Amino acid sequence: DKQETFGTLFVLASAATWGMFPIVVNQTTRIIPPVYFSALTSLLAALGFFFYALLRGKLPQLKNKQSYIPILFVTLYIIVIPYILFFVGASQTSGVNSSLLNLFQLVYYLLFTPLMGEKTTPEKILGALGVMIGAGLIVYNGKLTINPGDILILLSTVTYPAGDFYAKKALQEISAAALLFARYLLGGVFLLVFSLLTESVRPDSSVIGSFWLVILFTSLIIMFLGKICWYEGFKRLDITKSNTLAQTSVLFSLGVLIIFFNETPTSYQWLGIVFLGIGVYLSMKRKSVDPALTKYGK
Repeated sequence: DKQETFGTLFVLASAATWGMFPIVVNQTTRIIPPVYFSALTSLLAALGFFFYALLRGKLPQLKNKQSYIPILFVTLYIIVIPYILFFVGASQTSGVNSSLLNLFQLVYYLLFTPLMGEKTTPEKILGALGVMIGAGLIVYNGKLTINPGDILILLSTVTYPAGDFYAKKALQEISAAALLFARYLLGGVFLLVFSLLTESVRPDSSVIGSFWLVILFTSLIIMFLGKICWYEGFKRLDITKSNTLAQTSVLFSLGVLIIFFNETPTSYQWLGIVFLGIGVYLSMKRKSVDPALTKYGK
């Protein structure tokens, strides 16, 4: 119970910082090419985690060859695929949708976590149903038109369950500090190469200079500090519960959008938020599964 309490507090602290992530991405990628922005912030986050792991004496853990396969899959499923889809999608939709549609990932966790040893319960089913209805109302928003950016954001969360599975595997071999450094470094390099090959527009130094505070904030506060809190909570909770708690980040997102950007949700989106809130609450009621009973704990 004590570990579960600490894990819950760490994940909620991570949600408070991560709630700003979709807003920053949505606003910034209107000027800076999205994949380039994701690469730049990932590499700066990797630099922060390098010094963090160095100070904690965790860098030698990366010599552990047993961690290489999990690290590669974590990088692919948590950084490369999701970041390309999300950053591009966020540049094509609103800040509200960029934030709220991430909640749909709970549905994917419901589908895939039973394969990892986390049993499906009525709370998980009802929670996922609430999320599905809520996300559907947000996308519908009184119209039958489909925004390509919304679809990309929904697809960006498909690989998260697999990524979290391999993250649990990696954490059995190395520390969170070493894992975070490796995944952001590898992911950032790939994203940079992908940007150079696919994005024809290049931001000049004046544009980067104008956004250096945003870039540092995204890298060091959201990605660096937020992910330290996330992994401290993640290692104490099962995959489903930790990710359900993380979806409370939408509350922080909405607060920022309403106060600073005057981007108030519509009536359909408010109704969607209610269903999403019910879904998250029902999912939170369940206690974490004992890792020894799961496939990632073996």
